[in-house]
Amino acid sequence: MENTDSILLFDSIYPPLSQDGVGGESSSPLPQYYRENFFSNDTLFHSECPNYQHGVAGDPIPYSVRSDSIITLLLLLGFAVLVISVAQSQNFFVRQMKNFFYQPHDTENISETSVELRFQFFLVALFSLLLSITTFQYINDSFDTIFFIDNELYLIGIFFAVFLAYSILKAILYMFVNNIFFDHKRNRQWMKTLLFIRSMGSILIFPAILLNVYFNIPLQNILFYFVFILIISKILTFYKCLSIFFRQNGDFLQSFLYFCSLEIVPMLGLAGGLLTLINSLKLNF
Repeated sequence: MENTDSILLFDSIYPPLSQDGVGGESSSPLPQYYRENFFSNDTLFHSECPNYQHGVAGDPIPYSVRSDSIITLLLLLGFAVLVISVAQSQNFFVRQMKNFFYQPHDTENISETSVELRFQFFLVALFSLLLSITTFQYINDSFDTIFFIDNELYLIGIFFAVFLAYSILKAILYMFVNNIFFDHKRNRQWMKTLLFIRSMGSILIFPAILLNVYFNIPLQNILFYFVFILIISKILTFYKCLSIFFRQNGDFLQSFLYFCSLEIVPMLGLAGGLLTLINSLKLNF
């Protein structure tokens, strides 16, 4: 008796279809509770029928750098080129490190090949890419900011263009100032030193960025590491500035003013320009 009542209840809710696919009371194959609109006013009800759109769409998955195929491709390409180039340029790095603290008398005979120069320029571009990814990660994690540019790749590309333009403009500024006060030999040596320091900074920061993007290393630890590398690079830059341009007269104050004018002031200008750019890109409600 109980089974009979269950069958009758089931048939009343799901009426059987005829042979041509039409039910006894209606041509719609939908269950009884759909036809009687029991849940028509319920916005939380999600229909399993594709012809009926009920409910509210869920929140989209937030953007992540690790899930971006273009950024992953660029980082993998950079990693492959970096490993191959370092393996083929071991003698170059050893020679540069030796000459960094010991200044040879004849520096004109020590010159980089075209492959070594291209590799260093590639590291400068890679350094700009790493800075742009770190900047985007820091803004995305630390601030609840919405930009009017809804494509995250465009934002990373804008930051990359800013950092790359900063490196180019600073090199032009160095060449302009140094050609006025110093000779061509020391200017050439100084530009090689700056290029080498920036290349080594890129090599040291690259593994940390990979750990942050793909292994969830806290960004705060990466920033501490980055600041440490930045301080060491500035100390080495000041040392080479003192040894190349002001070693003979020993004027420490003049070398310090030169360093602050062409290193510290442009870096502060870059920070202020980034803040202005971020504020201009924010969507204000």
